[in-house]
Amino acid sequence: MLTGDTVLGRGTTVVAHPDGRLGDYLDSLRRLRALAAEHGVRTVLPGHGPVLSDALGTVEYYLAHRASRLAQVETAVEQGLRSPAEVVAHVYADVDPMLWPAAEWSVRAQLEYLSEHGLI
Repeated sequence: MLTGDTVLGRGTTVVAHPDGRLGDYLDSLRRLRALAAEHGVRTVLPGHGPVLSDALGTVEYYLAHRASRLAQVETAVEQGLRSPAEVVAHVYADVDPMLWPAAEWSVRAQLEYLSEHGLI
């Protein structure tokens, strides 16, 4: 399965707001999961990084990772953090601060998604 930048060989994809929309990205991941499950696809050919041998497991990991980060962002907002930078410092505290600018793009996309779905 050729995934381009939707699934990478290493790490996870940054959904870069404002061009990237989390809902669209999640829909793409769900389609990839369905393809892998329904057609027995095993190999992922990402746009970057090594070929991956467990398509379904990889896509499931991406979906779980996104759900976890989204829940963390939602909790951070419920705790009173409002700006994307505040949310990044809290949610991505375990990530190298050099990556925080990219994480902020993702947080902006997550905040938009949560707002559109009435979750914040």
